[in-house]
Amino acid sequence: MIDISFYNIVVPILALSPFFAFSILCLILKNGQLCPGQHSRIQAELITIWTVIFVSLMMAVETSLSNWFIGVGVIGGVYGILLSIWQGKLPNKRAIPDKAIYGALLPLGLYAIGIFSTQSTPFILLPVIVTGAVLAQLILVKAKHRLVAFNQLLPIIGVIVSVLSLVILGFGLFENDSASLFEQITPELYWYFGFLFIGLGLWLLPLFTSDEQSYTLLGVATFLVLISQILWYEVVVIIG
Repeated sequence: MIDISFYNIVVPILALSPFFAFSILCLILKNGQLCPGQHSRIQAELITIWTVIFVSLMMAVETSLSNWFIGVGVIGGVYGILLSIWQGKLPNKRAIPDKAIYGALLPLGLYAIGIFSTQSTPFILLPVIVTGAVLAQLILVKAKHRLVAFNQLLPIIGVIVSVLSLVILGFGLFENDSASLFEQITPELYWYFGFLFIGLGLWLLPLFTSDEQSYTLLGVATFLVLISQILWYEVVVIIG
């Protein structure tokens, strides 16, 4: 029987999404045309990644995840916190070496692999991509970045993957037409669609207006998208 307890549904998304967002930010730090100020600010905002990782680690203790993977995740999180402390002590707009930042990819990647290996379906990657994309943009906006293309690219990725998720969900429901099953997941579906459409609407809103992306508005969108993806994954696990 598949375990659909709270921790087993939430932990995978909270563990894998920040790793995906962190990977995006590492690519930006490496290849983006950043001035020293932007570089420093993005590094400073990585504290959000470490915070979410630690939340997932505290919850992961309540799951069946191996203590070895949890330990590696703790090492990655502590390493990240030390990086943020180091960066915060630098004067003016100075940034720590990017290679030091990339070093966090190894322990956090191993932690992510451990989480992924315990999942009953590879479709966990879909909500991870959506949530990771909006989290990466939230960090970039808070860092006052000037990479305008990412304000368009990341929401588009979110929409495309969300549509794919809906298609997969539709096929899953079509193949499992049990009346009792549908009755069980109906409340989650209602909440999922509500959170998803409102979250995506807020995320996409600046693309259709002349307003700049608001950190507060994007923060609300991130929360709503996160909840919607947790609900999606719960339904997929149940019908899978």
